[in-house]
Amino acid sequence: MPTIHPSAIVSPESTLAEDVQIGPNCVLTGRVVLGTGVRLLAGVYLQGPVTIGEGTILYPGVCLGFEPQDYKFTPGTVTAGVKVGAKCLIREHATIHAATNDHTPTTVGDGCFLMAYSHLGHDCRVGNRVILVNYAGLSGHVEVADNATISGHVGVHQFVRIGRLAFLSGGAGVGMDVPPFCMVNERNRLGGLNLVGMRRNGVSRDEITEVRRAFRDCFRRPVPSDEMQAMLDERGASSPAVAELAEFIRGTKRGICPGMGRPPRVLTTWLQRRRRGEIADLDEADEAVDAG
Repeated sequence: MPTIHPSAIVSPESTLAEDVQIGPNCVLTGRVVLGTGVRLLAGVYLQGPVTIGEGTILYPGVCLGFEPQDYKFTPGTVTAGVKVGAKCLIREHATIHAATNDHTPTTVGDGCFLMAYSHLGHDCRVGNRVILVNYAGLSGHVEVADNATISGHVGVHQFVRIGRLAFLSGGAGVGMDVPPFCMVNERNRLGGLNLVGMRRNGVSRDEITEVRRAFRDCFRRPVPSDEMQAMLDERGASSPAVAELAEFIRGTKRGICPGMGRPPRVLTTWLQRRRRGEIADLDEADEAVDAG
């Protein structure tokens, strides 16, 4: 029989595996399915429909399945809810919101680590072994592929895609897609490749070399999108990793974060104004940079 603390409230619609442990002051409402070995330590709130895979541990203050933060969503509307995979760690006060539709839940894969106060918005799809560090936030409809790392205080815009083994540095923000294997070290800017992550995840030396060449030729200098796509497609014929890059870029709708070869947007604006004679001295230049 499941172990349920006397102070916990468990909906009769819930389905619990035999060895589930539910700690004090947990509240389960609606259709909640907890797999083998799931543990709710204390003060966990689950609003169904929620499904949690075996071995996942939820720490105090976690809230899953509550209504999406979407003006178009009417409270009480039927939702597909949230689905969390196996062997995940969801730390204190992390939140995952329910989907805005009735057929595809907000999804987290297996082996993910959501640290304290991280957030997944409605309709997100997160792959396996993804890490969200403290205060990282995904807006609605974000897609994150396997083994990506999103560091602390990172904000991700709606509908953005994060590729496999991507790494977003702390405090960065992205409103454009981040290709596989790439690192983001400032707002909407690729700073290099996640070489450590690639090695740790078994990417061969030859494949890493091919990805480095592709990154150098496509992102270290400004390249027209058609030329970039053709170059990656050609090289992808002999390199699965480069082919993955090519396919990801082909599917972008929000555009790809540029590399360091393209000047920052603020600098481009400043140079344009300088050429037009709108900025005459350093004081005015500083004011323009501050204004964005």
